[in-house]
Amino acid sequence: MISGIEMTVRLAETAPGPRGPAAYHTLQFMMRPTRFVERMRRDYGDVFRVRALALKGLGVMSPELAKEALAVDPEAYAALSAGLKGVVGDFSLFSTFSGDHKRQRKLLNPRFHGQRMRAFAQTMQDVARAHFAKLRPGDRVAMLDVGQRISLDVILETVFGSGGVDRERVRDIVSSMLDGFSPAAIFSVALQTPLFPPWRRFLARRARFDAFVTETLRERRARPTPGDDILGVLLEARYEDGSALSDEEIRDHLITLLIAGHETTAIAIAWGAYWLCREPGVKSKLREQLPALGDDPTPEALTKHEYLGAVCDEVLRIRPIVVDIARPVVRDVRVGEYTVPAGETIVIFFEAMLKDPKIFERPEEFRPERFIGKRYTATEFMPFGGGHRRCLGAAFAEQELRIVLGTLVRELDLELESNEPEPSKRRNVTIGPARGVRVIVRGKV
Repeated sequence: MISGIEMTVRLAETAPGPRGPAAYHTLQFMMRPTRFVERMRRDYGDVFRVRALALKGLGVMSPELAKEALAVDPEAYAALSAGLKGVVGDFSLFSTFSGDHKRQRKLLNPRFHGQRMRAFAQTMQDVARAHFAKLRPGDRVAMLDVGQRISLDVILETVFGSGGVDRERVRDIVSSMLDGFSPAAIFSVALQTPLFPPWRRFLARRARFDAFVTETLRERRARPTPGDDILGVLLEARYEDGSALSDEEIRDHLITLLIAGHETTAIAIAWGAYWLCREPGVKSKLREQLPALGDDPTPEALTKHEYLGAVCDEVLRIRPIVVDIARPVVRDVRVGEYTVPAGETIVIFFEAMLKDPKIFERPEEFRPERFIGKRYTATEFMPFGGGHRRCLGAAFAEQELRIVLGTLVRELDLELESNEPEPSKRRNVTIGPARGVRVIVRGKV
């Protein structure tokens, strides 16, 4: 039971925050998330009242408050987002909470870490090399497009690699689904109606994906073994009671992997290329160090290279792909001096921590050296989220980014088309380069 003293610090009465229509603040965060976060930090400090169309609650912007929020009993939190649930399905890790979520994580966590994920490293390197080999001196390309092609092929190879599927058909089905949903429908569940044309279009494209998954699962289950790709991993997985995942569970996990893994990795690759072009000293240092790995370094050697890892971490810090974590509350939760009542949401704006000069000296500068010999806490540097809902594919994504950028540095010489800084813009739930990082291929290394 909450004491009378605590009742006096309910959010509605005490938390500072912006006034005006919730629709206006939602639009600001959708269109200019980084500017919105900076303004909230400037005007209200480490904590403020969140008022948006789909939620209201408490926004926090310090590692200490983030740690408190993430240390709360997971049973106090609901699924991440009702809007996202409509996209990824009822059985996605994004949609489940409490005991169901814990049961899923216990089943899936060991299968998305360790040796099984490292086994996909060679596929990542092969796909990156194949795409870079297609580029010729004088070509002008958007690295976001290149990154999307690489990340999609990596997903197709690692998810369906043992299936003997028609690659072009699957690429068309998956690409159209990923391109088909509107971020507005995620921020407002009311738009998830056939009356909203973008949502109607997404449902039609997801129906094609659902039919493909049903067909593929039927074919896989008829085999003696399910295969050694991610789809095979999901087919062979068993809960503690011996039960297998249903077709609906597998479909929702696959949609989650595709949406969470394809776009985010593509954006990270594009930003990585951008900073390597803008910071020739960083690129030169990598080119001096990487030859020590040999003429044909293994993907494992690239993933373990200290400075390459620091470059990738700095890419994720200076241009975070997602800027916040939302935790809907199902029972009263205390964070700092505030009580967040059931039905509201705690939003951790971790971009504010990634740009905090008290944590990262001169945060506006691209300085990979800040990650050499320095370990940050789990809430100071959290590009993949944190707590019991930390991104399941974080190890996979980190490995892929290191391998792709390491391969890029070794094989291509790129130059930015423009010296103007590349702004960020919202793409859906992610934040990416507004112009796609357009480059000129100067030659092979």
